Amino acid sequence: MPRWLPFATVAALSLALADFLVKQATTRISSSLGMVIFGLVNLSVGLGWVVYQRGTGQNVFATGLGALYATGVGLAFCCVTLLLYVTFAQVEVSVGSPVIRLMGIVLASLFGILLLREPVSWRYILGVVLSIAGVTLIVSR
Repeated sequence: MPRWLPFATVAALSLALADFLVKQATTRISSSLGMVIFGLVNLSVGLGWVVYQRGTGQNVFATGLGALYATGVGLAFCCVTLLLYVTFAQVEVSVGSPVIRLMGIVLASLFGILLLREPVSWRYILGVVLSIAGVTLIVSR
């Protein structure tokens, strides 16, 4: 088993749980207050991680470009979270989540191919076609 697979599995479970919890929250908290809580939790966990790394002697560093990319990550996840609240207030999580995730997977992999020159295979192309077909089927149910 690849070393990265357990981490990817927990990340997928975390995404699924986040979608489910956002859906539960949409009728119980405003999206703006939900975003503030999201930000505070992220800040707290991030600071805790930095303190842990520093305390265990691990190297904590940043280049200018690294900080710029990290800022982009933060802005992107803020947009994701805000738009999850808006989306799940209007559609079931069983429809909205797969559509968002599958479209995100296809777009992220296309970014990898187009911008990072990652390889393409016939299986990849088949996967993209099946993913788009899956999104179409989910939305038109």
